[in-house]
Amino acid sequence: MKIVGITNCPAGIAHTYMVAEAIEQKCKSLGYEVHIETQGASGVENKLTNAQIEAADYVILALGKGLSVEDRARFDGKKVVELPVSDALKHIDTLFDNIEQKATTLHASKVKLGNDQPVVKEGIMSYLMAGVSAALPFVVGGGLLVALGSMLIQFGMPNVALSEGVRPSLAWILTAIGNLGFTFMIPIMGAYIASAIGDKPAFAPAFLVTYLANSTDLLGTKSGAGFLGAVVLGLSIGYFVKYFKRVKLNKAFQPLLGSMLIPFITLLLFGLLTYFAIGPMMSWLMTEMLSFLNSIPTSMKLFSGFIIGAMLAFDMGGPINKTAWFFAFSLLSSGVYNWYGIVGVVTLLPPMAAAIATWIRPTLFTKQERGTSISAFIVGATVATEPAIPYALAAPIPMIAANTLAGGIAGAISIMFNIERIAPGIGIFDPLIGLEKPWYFFYLTVGVGLFLNVLFIIVFKTAWLKNQAKKVQEQKSVEEIQTTI
Repeated sequence: MKIVGITNCPAGIAHTYMVAEAIEQKCKSLGYEVHIETQGASGVENKLTNAQIEAADYVILALGKGLSVEDRARFDGKKVVELPVSDALKHIDTLFDNIEQKATTLHASKVKLGNDQPVVKEGIMSYLMAGVSAALPFVVGGGLLVALGSMLIQFGMPNVALSEGVRPSLAWILTAIGNLGFTFMIPIMGAYIASAIGDKPAFAPAFLVTYLANSTDLLGTKSGAGFLGAVVLGLSIGYFVKYFKRVKLNKAFQPLLGSMLIPFITLLLFGLLTYFAIGPMMSWLMTEMLSFLNSIPTSMKLFSGFIIGAMLAFDMGGPINKTAWFFAFSLLSSGVYNWYGIVGVVTLLPPMAAAIATWIRPTLFTKQERGTSISAFIVGATVATEPAIPYALAAPIPMIAANTLAGGIAGAISIMFNIERIAPGIGIFDPLIGLEKPWYFFYLTVGVGLFLNVLFIIVFKTAWLKNQAKKVQEQKSVEEIQTTI
C-alpha cells in the first residue's frame, strides 16, 4: 500500500514533526510505502510530488491549522483520512485499521469532507496561534542576535552607537538588528491573525495598522498597543475583510476587489480608527496591564507563577498550555521577560522527568516507554514538551497530576527568582547563549522541578498501578463467583 500525507499544527514546531515521524514509522512497520509533507515553522518540507500523490492509495491529513484550498485541490478525487493532528498522535496504533471504511473521497470544490463538517475547527485560538507561528522567527532570530550582542559586550567589545561621524560597533549593530525582530513581531502577529481569517487581502492593512498602533512617535502615546493591539486589530480586520469579500460588484470591478479596494478601504477605515481611538485605547490598556503586573504583591506573583506553570505542564502542547504560552510570549514585545522565563523552565520538565523516571523505576513503565526514554529526554530538553504525551496517555491520572503539580511549583520558584527569558531558544542550553538569566537560578529551578516531577511520577504511578491491579483482582473474583453460581 502507498500512503502520502500532510501534517501541520498551529505553532508548527512539535506536533507537525512528531506526527509525521509517527506515521512514517507506523507505515514502515506495516510494510507500506510512505511520503509525508510537513508544513511547520520552517515552511513546507518534503513537499509531495504530483507523481507521489497520483500513485497513493490513501492520503492522511493530520491537521492543526487547516489546509489551503490550493493544497486540497492537490488531492481531488483521492481517498482521504482527515483528523486533528493531536488525535493522529494519540491513535497512531489504530490509524490504519479499517482504513477503507475511514477514508472519504475528497472533492476539492467542496473543500470539506464526509458530512461536510471540517475536521479542523476554526476559532479564535487557531487564529491567534497562526499569528504566533509567524512571529516566532522574528523573535527567535532577533533574540539570538540581541543575546550575541550582549555577549560581545560582556567579553569587552565596545558598544558604540551610530552617530554623525562615528562608526557603530559590531555589538551595537547586532543588537540593533535583533531589536528589529522585536519591533516587527507584533505587526507580523496582527497581520497573520487577520490573514488567517480574511486571507491575503487582510494582510497588508493589518500589518500597517498594527505597526501604527505600536508606534509611540506616530500616536503620541506613552507606550504602544502591544500584543493586545495585535489581537484586537488582527481579529477586527480579519473579520471585516472576510465579509467585505462577499460584496458583489460589476464584472469590470470585481477583479479589483481583493487587490485594490479591500486593502485601500480597510487601511483607510482602520487606520483612522486606530489613530483616533483603537491605538490610544489599547495603549492605555497595555500600560495599565503592565503596571498591574509590576505592582502585584509577591505572594500573588508566586500564586500566578504557580497557575501559569501548572497550565504549561497540564496538557503538554494542548489548548491550556498554548493559552499560558501565548500570554507569556506576547509580553516579550513590551520588555516583560519573567513570565516567559516560566515557559523556559516548565516546558522542559514533563518529558525529561518521564524519561528519568523510566530509568529509576523501569518496572512502572512498558518496554516501549522505556525504549523511547532517551529520545524523550533529548527532545524534551531542547525542543518541546510533546514527547511526554505518550507517557501521559498510558497513565493519564498519575502522569498529568505529577506534571501539573511539579510545573506549578517550578513556575512559582521561577517567578520568585525573577528568571527572565528574552526569546525562544534551545531549551536547557538557553542560558549558555544568553537567552535566559540568571543562569544559576535557572538551573537550580530546573533541578528542583525535575526532582519533584520524578518523585511525583513514581509515587503517583505506583499508587495508581496498585489501584488498577486491585480492581482487576476484584473483577476476577466477581467473575469466579458468577461462574460458580
